[in-house]
Amino acid sequence: MRILPESPYFKVSLVIILCILFFRSDAFAQNTADKSSLSNSSIRVEYSDPLTRSAGITGIPLSSQTGSPEIRISIYRNASYQVVIHEIDRGNYTEINGEIESLSGENSCVTLRIILPLKGENWKWYSGLDKSQEMKAGLMYCDTVSIRTTVPPAGAFNGMNLSDGGYGDAVGKGTMSYYPLCAVETDNIGTGIGVDITLPVVFRFIGDKGKGVVTEFDFATSPLTKKFPNRAFFRMSRFEFDVVRGMRSALRAYYSIYSEAFKKRVVNEGIWLPFTAMRSIAGWEDFGFAFHETSWGSSDMKEGQKISHILSDKGTGVLSFQYTEPWDVQLPIKTKIIPYDTLVSPQMINERHKAYLDVSATKDKNGLWQTRRLETPWFSTGWAVSITTNCDPELPGFNRYNYVLDREINPARKLNADGIYFDSMEWNWHHDLNYNEDHLAFTDYPLTYSARVGRPAIWHFVSEFEFMKKIADEMHSQGKLAMGNGHGWNPFAASNLDLFGAELSWYSSGDHNVTALDFKRAISFQKPIVFLLNEGLNDKAFTEAPYRGYEIYFEKMLAYGFFPSFFSVDASSDPYWQDKKKIENGRPFFKKYIPLIKEISGAGWEPVTAAKVSTEDVRIERFGTSDKFYFTVRNNGTKDAACNIELDLNELGLADGFTAVEMISGNQVPIKGNRLALTVPSGRTKAIKILLP
Repeated sequence: MRILPESPYFKVSLVIILCILFFRSDAFAQNTADKSSLSNSSIRVEYSDPLTRSAGITGIPLSSQTGSPEIRISIYRNASYQVVIHEIDRGNYTEINGEIESLSGENSCVTLRIILPLKGENWKWYSGLDKSQEMKAGLMYCDTVSIRTTVPPAGAFNGMNLSDGGYGDAVGKGTMSYYPLCAVETDNIGTGIGVDITLPVVFRFIGDKGKGVVTEFDFATSPLTKKFPNRAFFRMSRFEFDVVRGMRSALRAYYSIYSEAFKKRVVNEGIWLPFTAMRSIAGWEDFGFAFHETSWGSSDMKEGQKISHILSDKGTGVLSFQYTEPWDVQLPIKTKIIPYDTLVSPQMINERHKAYLDVSATKDKNGLWQTRRLETPWFSTGWAVSITTNCDPELPGFNRYNYVLDREINPARKLNADGIYFDSMEWNWHHDLNYNEDHLAFTDYPLTYSARVGRPAIWHFVSEFEFMKKIADEMHSQGKLAMGNGHGWNPFAASNLDLFGAELSWYSSGDHNVTALDFKRAISFQKPIVFLLNEGLNDKAFTEAPYRGYEIYFEKMLAYGFFPSFFSVDASSDPYWQDKKKIENGRPFFKKYIPLIKEISGAGWEPVTAAKVSTEDVRIERFGTSDKFYFTVRNNGTKDAACNIELDLNELGLADGFTAVEMISGNQVPIKGNRLALTVPSGRTKAIKILLP
């Protein structure tokens, strides 16, 4: 639960790279409209060696092919690699599973390129939820974010400088696609390509007119990965979508393919309460609490008795989540300058931590523990060393997983906690590269590399994923939940989590601009997303009447069906929910907005709106599918907007008539035919309930 530094993940741009690579056109002949048979498809396989970039791209020829109209197995082979690809016709999509094997039997680093061909005269590339552009021959199109090991602002101990410790090194080639799918239109045919988000790998989608979609995977192989020696693997899908609905239609198809990963388990929705004893908040029922982040050792007063938060929450409808942050261990330090050898010695690290660190500490390229210096207001010293830990449950002996299980998770289970809360999923350590060879034998997922180092490494997020998956699977088997905080950008966590948390700053919009919020809505589908505003909660917008900050913040969240709340300016001291004055300032706004958000979110976000508004800077989202559903209309512009909203009456089932109410004001919305007339002030949101007669 800490404020995330300004993240490059939200500075997403459409990267258009001049294409200088030409391929044989005969390799791409395909009838893209025929998905009932695999006989016309023709996948091409290539690779590049990231350590010798001048060598360019090498094709791997097709060696053999077997199968039937529904299943095909293709083997591509040269002197260095063998790639085996299974294509399975699933009716509404094609499943594509593949494996690359290094034939040398030694360590290798490789960017594997799987080319799925398309044909047509007119091509279009879709970006985000609502953007698209015409594709031109000779250019390459991709939407990516930077992924590099996080440079600690306060420095680190493992190395004379940060570069020595590997901080700032690229993970793979240093970029990864923002969304887990891409969408391309060719002559009015929509083709979507998606990765399986239950398999965390470093990947990119690249659109190339006249050739198709190239999916790149940044892999490394090692004989030390006992579960798949000298190999790496991937899973993808290929599907059609309605080009009229664009990326939103592609998302709808993607959700249906990976329905288990997007399954909504949360029933009672509401806001996030961090740590504070709920019963200490006068009239706590007014605020719409649903998820209580806490610890089994924290206590509240109930009927004159002091009991655990977890027990106190029972019967209130508020779910208790046990806190854990196993991705690192933070130990307070009194001085900022400590030699590395001293730092990792028994005189600095006591026996209970040293026992699991000897097993679970990750190592940089020089074999040293990854040891950051952190400014930590949650420790009385104000400073700590953060040691990145691999929480893979399978590491031998007493490991970090065992320690966290014993100290945090099992005690909460005994109190019947409703779920487990994973903090700081994407903070300092999630992009670390772990070169600890003792860990390679236990990983369940493919390795990656950094070209600066040129050796196989575990992408640390994969270790996080393994821990989250094990705990989440156990929770789900008991009808319980998993929550994750610090969700800035990463598509894979969504497959394990039932709700997401993110902490915001009032003063910088990089973590809550349109691009960021669109992604959060898309990757969660209908799962709840809850927010805490930290930096800026003492701004006059929240402390001076008429407290307009609440309306601005709450309506921004309302537009997406997200839940707003507050924590602390420094994510530690002086929390909002322990300040009676702040609570009373906010109470009317919580009572006004949270029930609306609960009603809207409970109906379920639908990517395809079946509605459009032509006014620039005005966005519309839809919730619900049956006889009662909702639209949120958000004006992201700087001027008030008079909008005409055009509905697809047939798709929405409204051909026999309907009424519409603006939920915040309670006023009827004027309707003429299939059009609704609405005025939305700048920076504000309107919520519309649609009712059948």
